[in-house]
Amino acid sequence: MTALWQLLFAAGRYGPDHDAPLSGADLALFATVVGSMLLFGGGAVLALGWAFKNRQFENFDRGANSIFDADEPVGEPTDAFPGARDRRRA
Repeated sequence: MTALWQLLFAAGRYGPDHDAPLSGADLALFATVVGSMLLFGGGAVLALGWAFKNRQFENFDRGANSIFDADEPVGEPTDAFPGARDRRRA
């Protein structure tokens, strides 16, 4: 448990065995980190909720195949790097 306190509280300067109070900069940093975690975590939960509500996870194949058409059919590469030999005809 002591090692955890040392990691969390600046190599043992603070914690249950020390009476040194947190400085204003330490509290600001802590509040910023915790606030950011809550903000990003809440955003992720809202994004997943929106995706489930709008049925984004129901049919992955339809979405994956939506970029293909008659000019570029599924499974047939049509792109090549300049100067690269054509391996489709080999």
